[in-house]
Amino acid sequence: MTFKLIYTADLHGNEELYKRLLKKAEDEECNAVVIGGDLCGREGNTIREKIDNQKIFLENFLIQIFKQFKQKNKNKEIYLIMGNDDFRINLKILENSDKVGIFKSIHKKSIKLNKNFGIAGYSFVNPTPFRLKDWEKPDFRGDKMPAQLFLEEIRSIEMEEGTIEEDLKNIKRMSNPKKTVYIMHAPPYNTKLDIIMTGTHVGSKSIRQFIENEQPLLALHGHIHESPKMSGSWQDKISSTICINVGSSYPEDKLNCVIIDIENLNNIKYFEL
Repeated sequence: MTFKLIYTADLHGNEELYKRLLKKAEDEECNAVVIGGDLCGREGNTIREKIDNQKIFLENFLIQIFKQFKQKNKNKEIYLIMGNDDFRINLKILENSDKVGIFKSIHKKSIKLNKNFGIAGYSFVNPTPFRLKDWEKPDFRGDKMPAQLFLEEIRSIEMEEGTIEEDLKNIKRMSNPKKTVYIMHAPPYNTKLDIIMTGTHVGSKSIRQFIENEQPLLALHGHIHESPKMSGSWQDKISSTICINVGSSYPEDKLNCVIIDIENLNNIKYFEL
């Protein structure tokens, strides 16, 4: 029996791409829609404006379009996480919509996907050179910060202590890696999925360690938009685990996504819509 999910990430508030995603999910009769972070845009002149604009986008567009989708497709579920460009103070908006059944907000959660498999989410990324630090944590205790492009740091909410390594240990306790699809915004380090324009690998070393050690069913990522173009591939393997980062075609008007039958991982289809 098939169980198809459609996966994308890094839509950054592009309403047209969300509409294409949901239409493709219907056309292909997917069982689940999964979005791996960076849900919102960054419009606004001040930090307060940017936060408010993301709040408006979530409440007035994203939740509404997902609510309409669910009304038409009662047996299809939506799973999502925030990414490092989403202000963490607005996470409560997603959590509230989860409570009323519009979609599943799965950061630091592991829940059932179907009778055979589970799904778990994780939004934090290893430190970047950029100002917004809401969703950044070191991979390991004692890690040094990379060189920063700005003197100031921006946070919409108090910093959360700990490391990615420690968080992933907690998520492992909730899940059976061999039967779980992990949605982690950061890609694993030193793969075809984490290469920036300079050719440097910038992914998460602790996420790579987790995949190496636990060999999960499937790992879906985002964050590094250009990596598939730089490496020539939107997928890679760490031992037996298939890892995917569909990237982003921005500023081109394209939705990058994959459709995966998790009962048959030999049949993964990539689309640009």
